[in-house]
Amino acid sequence: MNPLQALRHRSVVRHKRNQEVRGLPGAVLLLRVALASGASPRRALDSLVRFGTWPGPTGSASRAMACVANRMTLGATFSDALYAAEADDEIGPSTERVLDVLRRSELDGQPIGLHLEILITELRRERANALDVAAQRLTISLLFPLVICILPAFIVLAVVPLVLSALSGLPT
Repeated sequence: MNPLQALRHRSVVRHKRNQEVRGLPGAVLLLRVALASGASPRRALDSLVRFGTWPGPTGSASRAMACVANRMTLGATFSDALYAAEADDEIGPSTERVLDVLRRSELDGQPIGLHLEILITELRRERANALDVAAQRLTISLLFPLVICILPAFIVLAVVPLVLSALSGLPT
């Protein structure tokens, strides 16, 4: 892989990670609301898949939940479907955490609402950190247009007339 391809690959991976971090709290919140309304886990996953759009912010989680829902439709148990979805290479680490919370809740028999609330809080914190990093990166990326475009225009429009008027006032 040449350096340009490696740079492009890193950019694509970073973009997917950012999409996952930004959209996952919303997807988990949808899942939590569906479960809190009394829906079974399968029905809650179906509702998340239905409301999640693939290219949108909940795309990564929706794909994982669609995988789980499809396996359950084919007859797999909830925990087996979750294990199979965790083995997928396309799923990011944050989505794996969601699936792990669902799987542990299924195995332990504990209510899932509190676990999902804690996970939502953690995912929101991660999203805030990711947005802070993106804002810091933005200031650096805006430095180039500032130096190349705005600074020369400032010099031409503000400094050059001052220098010319000062030079014209000099005695000859």
